[in-house]
Amino acid sequence: MNEIDLTILRQPIGESLAAGLVADGSFGMHRPAVLMGAARPDLVRDEVLAEIFAATVAAEPHSICMVSGDLRLSYAEVDHQALGIARGLVRLGIKAGDVVGLWMARGVDLLVAQIAIAKTGAAWLPFDADAPVERIAVCLKDCGAKALLTAPSCIAKAGELMPCQLLTPLVLTDRNDKHPVDARALGATPAHPAYLIYTSGSTGVPKGIVITNANICHYLRSSNAIYGIKASDVVFQGASVAFDLSMEEIWVPYLVGASLFVATPEILGEADKLPEVMDMAGITVLDTVPTLLTLLPRDIPSLRIIILGGEACPPSIGQRWCRAHRTIFNSYGPTEATVVATIAEVRADEPVTIGQPIPNYTCYVVGANLKLVPRGVEGELLIGGPGVAQGYLARPDLTADKFIANTFTPGSARDPVLYRSGDAVVLDDEGNIGFRGRIDDQVKIRGFRVELGEIESKLAEQ
Repeated sequence: MNEIDLTILRQPIGESLAAGLVADGSFGMHRPAVLMGAARPDLVRDEVLAEIFAATVAAEPHSICMVSGDLRLSYAEVDHQALGIARGLVRLGIKAGDVVGLWMARGVDLLVAQIAIAKTGAAWLPFDADAPVERIAVCLKDCGAKALLTAPSCIAKAGELMPCQLLTPLVLTDRNDKHPVDARALGATPAHPAYLIYTSGSTGVPKGIVITNANICHYLRSSNAIYGIKASDVVFQGASVAFDLSMEEIWVPYLVGASLFVATPEILGEADKLPEVMDMAGITVLDTVPTLLTLLPRDIPSLRIIILGGEACPPSIGQRWCRAHRTIFNSYGPTEATVVATIAEVRADEPVTIGQPIPNYTCYVVGANLKLVPRGVEGELLIGGPGVAQGYLARPDLTADKFIANTFTPGSARDPVLYRSGDAVVLDDEGNIGFRGRIDDQVKIRGFRVELGEIESKLAEQ
């Protein structure tokens, strides 16, 4: 792959913004810590998530969509299976604006079920197969989920705790039902939720983040303008669907018609054997957390793209994994800004940063008073752009604190609302963002955000 020059994705600060900052004497000769990703209006489209998958099915129905063991499914075959489940959901009244829980063991059936929910126009709320039953019930109740799409093995664990009906793909599929299912016809719009992710809450109560179709559809296109994943790629699918990194790992391949190699729990449980598995599968794209990469005992020559995220990237990654034929990306982004907001290319023997905003995103670095700081001064990162969510579900106080009006470019259609990331960063003179950690007590465990206050709350209950 040709080397991607990330500097072309960054635009200079608008003249009016820069002039205003200099005029008030705040910085003198120092440039303010602001970065604007490339303006790409072509990436902002009137579309919903189901239409992205449908477009690839129509264009390349016989291309391989999923591979797992001896199973190989084309895009048309996956679509047929998903359509059967979607019809069952529609018969039960599921439609745009509804939420359907998704709790199944990792594998092809889970990914097909995810597509099925998208086809109805509803949003899915994903859970790990080993997630605590009590937590699943709390989240389903909080968002008013209409149903939980699951497997018989999970139903056995659920008991009577769930606040909504439990459904399985087998029960929902009726071969005699031939009705078409179209998310738009069922009322879906770009403004409707596509999925929800619940993250740890400092008070002990998980908080729900609603990502719209507009948020995620723009992100898929914007991120791949940098990654360059294409139809000939074979992408390793190893992330949990409860981790929003999985959205780029799964849905960017759908966008371009690439193939997913769906790893089983057994494959993921033996890190020392992963290189052999990836060699045999011809994996060309790996999207993962740095921790997994450090566990692999040797290189995988077929890899042309490695995307890292969810954790801080150690410099040793570049020294060990950089190759002439390979591009390694270090991505950064909170769930509230839809998967990833900034990207940097990792090179051997160069400092690791989180780079610059992806197209149509904006980054601001501010002090404790929420005023811009000069480049080179540490501050909190604020994120703007089409991926910024509208807030936390039914949590107006927390939403008001974390999602704030853009006072730097008031009236801007590009980023009217900014998300306070809670991450401490420094913007250097070259326009790269250096990650410095948290400004609060939040920690990450295998890429999942955990508030220490939630742990304290549960301990206090004991």
